Amino acid sequence: MSQNRKTYKVFTNGSTWLKADLRQQDKQLNLEEFPRLQKTIETTKLILVSLEKESKKSSLIKDGLVKALSKLNELWHEEFKLIDTELKKVNKNHTALQISSEYKGDKTAFLEFFKTIFRGSRIRENSFENIVNKYTDFTSVFNDFDKVKSQVISSTETFERYFFDNLKELLSWQVPNKFIIKYHDKELQHHSLGQRASALILFVLSQKENDLVIIDQPEDDLDNQTIYEDVIKLVRKIKPQTQFIFATHNANFPVLGDSEQIHACSYADETMQINSGSIDSPAIQQKIVDIMEGGEDAFNKRKEIYQIWKPLNS
Repeated sequence: MSQNRKTYKVFTNGSTWLKADLRQQDKQLNLEEFPRLQKTIETTKLILVSLEKESKKSSLIKDGLVKALSKLNELWHEEFKLIDTELKKVNKNHTALQISSEYKGDKTAFLEFFKTIFRGSRIRENSFENIVNKYTDFTSVFNDFDKVKSQVISSTETFERYFFDNLKELLSWQVPNKFIIKYHDKELQHHSLGQRASALILFVLSQKENDLVIIDQPEDDLDNQTIYEDVIKLVRKIKPQTQFIFATHNANFPVLGDSEQIHACSYADETMQINSGSIDSPAIQQKIVDIMEGGEDAFNKRKEIYQIWKPLNS
C-alpha cells in the first residue's frame, strides 16, 4: 500500500465488502476548525439581523422624511395660494396692470441653484437642464432618485455623492414661484422706467390693505397722461374707502384727483408758510396755478372732464 493511500474495509451483512479509497490531497474535515467556523456563522447571523434592523430603521427615517417634505410642500403651496389670491384682486381692480403666477415656475433660479451646489463636479450642464425640465423641485428628484441618477450618464457616482452630501440644503431650498407682470398687455421688463413706476404705484394702490396711503412725489418718472389715465382714475375709484396723502409738485393729483383738502407750502426767509383749503377755494386754486407744475393745464383738463360729465348726469 502506497504512503498516500488508505484502504478501509466495511463488513456488511456478512457477505459484502465495500472498499472506499480516499486520497490525502482531497478536502478533509478538520475538527479543530469547526468551532471557529461555527462562531463565524453565528457572528454572520448577528450581523444580518443587525443589518435588517438598520434597513428597517433607514426605511422608517426615509418615510418620515418624505412625509415631512410633503408637509413642507403643502405649506409652500398654501403661501402661494394666499399670494395668488391677492394678485387676483389686483387684476380685478383694473385692466392696465395684470399679474400672472405659476407655482414653482422659476426654472432659471432652479437651474442656477442646481449648478451652484454641484460646482466642481464636472457634470455637464445639459444633465441639470434635463432634470430641471422634468422635475419641479429637489424633493421630487429625491423621491425618484434612482431614475434621475441613471440619467446622468458617466457621472452617476459623482452625482449621488454631491446630492447626498448637500441633501439638507437641497431639500430645504424652495424653488421660487414665477410672476409675470404685464402693463398694458406688455411685460413690465420691456417698459420704460416711468411706465414701470406707474405699474408699481398701481400695484400698491390696488392692495386695499390699509385705509391710509402716504406717497411722496408719485409723479417722479411719470408723464401727465400716465398719471391721469392710470393713477388718478384708480385714486378716484378707491378714495371713498381710503385716505390719501400726497406730497407732490404735480397739479394733476390735487386737481384731477378732487382733493378735499390742500396745503400749499412755501418757504422764504427761513419761514414755512402754509395756505390750506379745498380745491374749490379760489385762493387755493391760484396757489396751485402759481406754484405747482402744470397747474393751469390741470384745471383746463378738469373743466373738460366736468363738461363731459354734465350730459351724463343730466
